[in-house]
Amino acid sequence: MRLVLAILLASVAAFSQIVVSVDENVYKNSDKNIFLAVGASALLPGMGELYLNEKELVRPFVWTDLALWVVAIGSYVVGDRYVTSAHNYAVRHAGFTGGKNVSLLNTVGSYRSRSGVFGQNSSPDMDEDYNQAMIRSDKKVDEEYSNDIQWDWGSSDNPESTNHIDEFKSRMRHYRISRIVFQVSVGALILNRVISMLDAVRIYRATSSKSFSSRVQFEPEFYNDGGALMMNVKF
Repeated sequence: MRLVLAILLASVAAFSQIVVSVDENVYKNSDKNIFLAVGASALLPGMGELYLNEKELVRPFVWTDLALWVVAIGSYVVGDRYVTSAHNYAVRHAGFTGGKNVSLLNTVGSYRSRSGVFGQNSSPDMDEDYNQAMIRSDKKVDEEYSNDIQWDWGSSDNPESTNHIDEFKSRMRHYRISRIVFQVSVGALILNRVISMLDAVRIYRATSSKSFSSRVQFEPEFYNDGGALMMNVKF
């Protein structure tokens, strides 16, 4: 029985063809540098994938990054215009004498005046006057801002002055929204880069193996009677 099996195997080896196939995907990036791939993705998402010859996600990463840059720059510019508009509006309608400082402008929207409302209404709000609010908080009236900085929106009994301060608050609110959009878009830009860098690492690990898969296939020739014998060996 052993003699028969030995003869059979010898015959197969003698009359068959040996075919070796290699899976190129597992080592096609073995000559690439992982640090270059990660660095390219950090600079511009999708470039690491392009460097590693994986082009399917290049466009989504690039277009996403471009859109986020447009949103980030646009929201920053719009926010700066809103705060400038609010400052000019306060100068025109409240006699504001301060600069374009966001914290100060928020304070200007919270109090109708710095040192007493002109034409004080009959039942003023406790916090209508900034100086009075500082005194009630046991602070000096010039502790945060010098006395040179003044503003007065006028009495709340006057509908026009109320409309003015409401418009000012609206412009400052739009500024804050634009800044939130800017911050979110910057965070998304960072996240897009992190995802692309991790994807580049994943691709490199999957396609930079120094070893390769091969398959040895014995393909016996067909005889005149149609008989055949095939044996596959994978390693």
